[in-house]
Amino acid sequence: MNPVPAILYVLRVALQNIVRNRGIAFASVLTVTLTLLGAGAAVAVVSALDGVLHQEETQASVLKVFIADHVSFASALNLEHNLGSETSVLKASFENKNQAAKQAASSLGLSNALKILQQTGAGNPLPASINLHLRNIAAVSSINNQVSTSALLYPGPHPTDYNKDVIPRLERYIFAAQIGGAILVAVVGAVALVIITISVRTAAFVRRQEIEIMKLVGATDWFVRWPFVVEGMLVGVVSAIVASAVLLGIGIAFGSGGSLALGVGIRFAVLVIVGLIVGGAVLGSFGSLVGIRRSLAT
Repeated sequence: MNPVPAILYVLRVALQNIVRNRGIAFASVLTVTLTLLGAGAAVAVVSALDGVLHQEETQASVLKVFIADHVSFASALNLEHNLGSETSVLKASFENKNQAAKQAASSLGLSNALKILQQTGAGNPLPASINLHLRNIAAVSSINNQVSTSALLYPGPHPTDYNKDVIPRLERYIFAAQIGGAILVAVVGAVALVIITISVRTAAFVRRQEIEIMKLVGATDWFVRWPFVVEGMLVGVVSAIVASAVLLGIGIAFGSGGSLALGVGIRFAVLVIVGLIVGGAVLGSFGSLVGIRRSLAT
């Protein structure tokens, strides 16, 4: 059996339904577009927030181990080698006092203060350090406890730059952002599903006499369903394309430096657009199946 005539029939009927009920179809497209706009914006915001938190996590995964001034260069290098061989350490690098001063001057704006100290003969008060880039932020605490007892470390209450309050807070923020984003996208998807279901039920109610006649002459339930399924799919896809165009326009208008708004990259934007189109098609077809079920059952 050639399936082409049946496919063409389903497409023709689906398009006829949209044209005949263009008021309902327009309202459905508009409402679903707004819903998918919310979903796309939520994904972009969560992605941007996750990127910021990931950057903060990366910075927090670098532990500075301060070295006492009397420690020889060879001893410092030996400690660097020992710490770098730890499985939780991705990279270990030695930073001397001059490098520490340059880093403080550029990142903290302490160049004037350091010049004044040098002019008064106090010298460079900043210690040398071994910078440990850890594989996992959870390993910072254990490495800090391991090195804190070393006699080579800078004397004082803070032999490292470890802050016990920062990492747990970051982990909570990351978890909350991921859960919140998932819940928001799920809620928006549920709203879109309800809207499409109501739209299809309305269209089926308008065509209830035609459906009854088709069933009386022997049409199967799936033969009746398919035009509505395709109709819902078309509504979802068109809504997703419109929502994607609006989001992309906003991203380009407020973007800078080769990135879209909120620092969203082009590759991620393409994935979001594809996800919206696929999601719109799935929501539309599934909502149509749910919406037409009651009409066929009566």
